Amino acid sequence: MASLVFLLAQVYRHKFTYLAGILAIFATNWMAVTIPGYLQRAVDLLSLGTGGLGEKKADLAHALGMILMLALAVILARTLSRVLFFNPARTIEFEVKQELFDKLTHLEKNYYDQTDTGSIISRLQNDITGLRLLCGFGVMQVFNILTSLSLTPYKMWSLSPSLTMYCVLPLILSFGLVKLGIGLIVQHSKNRQSFLQAISGFIVSALSGVDVVKGFGLEKWTTKRFQEQNLSLVDETLRISLVRSFMMPVLNNLEHILKVLVLLVGGLAVINGEFTIGQLTEFIAYAGLLTHPIMGLGWLSTLYQQGLVGIESLKTILRQETPKKHLPRLAEPEKDHLFRSGLTVKGLTYRYPGAEQPVIQDLHFELKPHQSLGVLGKIGAGKTTLVNCLNGYLQIEPGQVFLGDKDLTALNPKDLRQRVRTVTQDIFLFSQTVTQNILFGSHPTETPNLDDLIYKSALSEEVSRFPLKMETLVGERGIMLSGGQKQRISLARALAAPCDLLILDNVLSAVDYETERFLLEQILKRETAQSLMIVSHRVRALEGADLILVLDQGRIVQAGVHGDLVNQPGIYKEIWELQNQGDRG
Repeated sequence: MASLVFLLAQVYRHKFTYLAGILAIFATNWMAVTIPGYLQRAVDLLSLGTGGLGEKKADLAHALGMILMLALAVILARTLSRVLFFNPARTIEFEVKQELFDKLTHLEKNYYDQTDTGSIISRLQNDITGLRLLCGFGVMQVFNILTSLSLTPYKMWSLSPSLTMYCVLPLILSFGLVKLGIGLIVQHSKNRQSFLQAISGFIVSALSGVDVVKGFGLEKWTTKRFQEQNLSLVDETLRISLVRSFMMPVLNNLEHILKVLVLLVGGLAVINGEFTIGQLTEFIAYAGLLTHPIMGLGWLSTLYQQGLVGIESLKTILRQETPKKHLPRLAEPEKDHLFRSGLTVKGLTYRYPGAEQPVIQDLHFELKPHQSLGVLGKIGAGKTTLVNCLNGYLQIEPGQVFLGDKDLTALNPKDLRQRVRTVTQDIFLFSQTVTQNILFGSHPTETPNLDDLIYKSALSEEVSRFPLKMETLVGERGIMLSGGQKQRISLARALAAPCDLLILDNVLSAVDYETERFLLEQILKRETAQSLMIVSHRVRALEGADLILVLDQGRIVQAGVHGDLVNQPGIYKEIWELQNQGDRG
C-alpha cells in the first residue's frame, strides 16, 4: 500500500497532463466501439445485393466514409494518448532520479559502509525503469481497460444479452489464470531483483579491483563467481518466462476463442432469423475489442507487480534519514567568523552501530586558528574515526565538538564542508583531466593558480612528462597514475579552495622522503587554510606541528611537541626510534 501511495503521489504531480491523456483514451475507445455500428450498417446494405441496394448507395457511402474517418481519428487520438502518458512518465523518472541522487549525496557514511555500490547503481538504473513503465504504460492501461470494459460490454449487451453472457465465461477463466500467474511472477521478480543487485555489486567490485584480480591470478575464480551469479539471474528470468509462456498464449488466443463462440451461437441466431449478418459482424468486432483490454490486464498485472517491487527497492534509499540536510544555513558574516576561536573537543566518544566498545573515547583537545595539530597512532588506534567525527562524516552526540561557539552537530553540512576540508587516505579521482580533478572542489567564481598548485603539490615534473600535460585524462579512479601521483593531485584539490581547517589523513604515505619534506613545507605555510591537522603513522610528517596527540586504543596517551615527546618514554619515542632505524637500514 505504501508503494501504491508513492506511485499515486508521483502521478498527482502531473495530474493535468494525465487528465488530458484520460480524455484522449476515452475518445479513442468511444470511437473504436462506434465503428462496428457503421460496419453493421455497411454489411447489411451489401447483403441486399446490387438490385436491392438501389437508392441506399448513399447510405453505404456514408457508412464507409464514417468508418474511414473514425479509423483515422482513432489513430490520432491513440497517438496523442501515448504522448500524454509516456512524456510525464519520463519526467517522473527524471525527477525521482534527481531525488535519489540528492538523497545519496546527503546520506551519512554509515549507509555506504552497509550498502555496496553495485546495489545502488542497480536501483538507479533498473528499478527506476519499472517505475517509469508503471507511470506510463501502466497508468495508460488502467484507464484503457476501464473505458474499454465499460463501453464494449454495454454495446454487446445492447445487441444480445444472451450472447454477451456466453462471452463472460472465457473471460472469467482467463482472469483466474492471470491471477494465479501473477503470484508466481511477483515472487520470482523479487528474487530476480535481488540477483540483479548482487551481480551489479560484483561487477563494480571486480572492475574496481581488477589489478588485484590480475596480480593474484584470480581471473578464473572471478569468472566462475560471475558465472554462478549470472546463472542464478538467468534461472529466475526463465522462471518468469515459463509462467508467462502459459499465461500469455491463453490471453493472446482469447480473441479467437470468443470469435469461434460468437460464430457458433450467433450463427445459429442468424439461421433462425434472430440476427442479421451485419449484427453478427458487429458483435464479432466487439468481441475482438473486448479481448484487448483483457490481454492488457495480464500485462498490467505483471507490470504492476514488478513496478511495485522496484518502487519498494527505491524507497530503501528515499526513506533513509538525512537530519543534517534541513539544518539552517549560516549567514555569510557568521560563517566567516565560525573558526574565530578554533576547534574544541570535549569528551569525544564514538561507537560504531552494533559495536560493543567505542573506537575513540573521552578525547579532549583544542586547535586554535593558525595552529597545526598532529595525530599519531598505530593501526587501529582510532585516527580515521577521529577525522570522520571532526568533519561530520559520522554522527556524534551533541556537546562534544565545537567550531567556535557552534556545536558541530548543529551545523548544516554545506557550511561545515566549506570551512573544514578533508583529504582522506581513500583517494578518488574522476575519469577526467588533471585540471578538472584539481578544480573539482573549487567554487566556479574562484580562479586558483594551477601552476602554483602543481608546484606546491610536487607535481610539476610529472605533469611535464604527461602527453597532454594538464589536459591528460587520468582514467577511472586515476588508474593511469601511481599512488603518489594520485595523492598529490588529491592534495592539490584540497589546496585549491580556501578553508578554516584542512585535515590530511595519512595522505603522504605513498611518496618518498624528499617529496614528503617538500610537501610538508608547503602545507605548513597554511596559505590556504587557517589551521592544519595532519594524521599519520610516520613521525617525520608531524615534527613541525604545534601540538601532537598520540592515540592508543582510542584514547590520548601522550600530548606535546616533537622535541618533548621524543625524550619521554612512550609510544611516540618507540615509533620514532623504530622509524629512524628503518631509515638508517
